[in-house]
Amino acid sequence: SEVKGMAKITDLFDGQKDIKAKIIRTVGNPEERFAEDALRLLRAVRFAAVLGFKIEEKTLEAVEKNSDWLTAISKERIRDEFVKIINSDNAYEGVLLLEETGLLKHIAPELREGIGVEQNLHHIYTVWEHITRALKYAAEKNYSLEVRLASLFHDIGKPRAKRGKTHEDATFYGHEVVGARMAAEIMDQLKFPKDQAEKVVRLVRYHMFYYNPEEVTESSVRRLVRNVGPDSIDELMQVREADRIGSGVPKAEPYRLRHLKYMID
Repeated sequence: SEVKGMAKITDLFDGQKDIKAKIIRTVGNPEERFAEDALRLLRAVRFAAVLGFKIEEKTLEAVEKNSDWLTAISKERIRDEFVKIINSDNAYEGVLLLEETGLLKHIAPELREGIGVEQNLHHIYTVWEHITRALKYAAEKNYSLEVRLASLFHDIGKPRAKRGKTHEDATFYGHEVVGARMAAEIMDQLKFPKDQAEKVVRLVRYHMFYYNPEEVTESSVRRLVRNVGPDSIDELMQVREADRIGSGVPKAEPYRLRHLKYMID
């Protein structure tokens, strides 16, 4: 209706109140709404991440209870919602919420292998904590989707590559190769475009590049650029930054990394 030429909005479900309180809530019974379209389970998390809102308690309980309904949704639709979460300012919180609600196991279950997996004396966080914190840094820096995904996936292979049972003697030799294969499988399952998937896989594969100004030659630098691709070298550096900050290191770009950038330029 209109009042003196002004449109009048009838808010039957107190939506404006929820917006002011920054709350995500379904209209009516949440289970009925999710049963109508199971993608709404994932959209609830996406809205929370993109908007920085909280999911209302009963709605959250319904998402957790019925998370398995997501298996009925096409991978393409799941991918699109996942990308929006990863591209949001609150990507870190979004991924944690995907795990909390039980949805992550239907999107990228390989990520969950790092939960509770301790690393070694050089790391204060578990694999899961480390990779999600790396994503957090990449989102804070507003890096590209490919860098965000590579930051989240970069150490995904560590649980499978781990050798040694204690915190002191654990090693993860070749985890970047294992992780690249796992990242490729995830992105294939989610139907990512081929060129985008290949870039993320390369970033994961070569994120462990070794560089010491006193030891590394120009030919080895050229080889690194050739392997990852000239157009992706800056993004590789960004993944390395995210890796460092995700490990609890206060400085994202040490002298060695600055020197390598100088060599490449």
